Amino acid sequence: MKRLSLCLALIISMALFGSYAFFSCKDCAVEIKQEIESAARCFKNEDYVTATEFSDKAIILWHKLSDRTVFVEDIQNDIEIEMTLARISEMARQQDDDIFEECRVLFTLLDSFIDKQTPTLANIF
Repeated sequence: MKRLSLCLALIISMALFGSYAFFSCKDCAVEIKQEIESAARCFKNEDYVTATEFSDKAIILWHKLSDRTVFVEDIQNDIEIEMTLARISEMARQQDDDIFEECRVLFTLLDSFIDKQTPTLANIF
């Protein structure tokens, strides 16, 4: 009976930890999207300094998120998100109008990242 109780306690703690990790990742990804949307809005209004600040803040948020997600299934997606964030930041500094396309790419990559972090049977097994 003790083994069964211990097993049940371990399964419940793993499920709780997994759920917490998923929602933490999702919240941080949403926050990154909001920062990039703010950067794009400022860029559109020709406030390039503020756009750069928002994009730099998004990079910091991404580093915090990627440090917390130790077990990433697709490291290539992780690298692409980081490179896209760096390009957005540099485009804001250089006042490059292609920033809007990079923002769309980033949103797609972040959605893919969250989909891969979602605890479904397909992602677990």
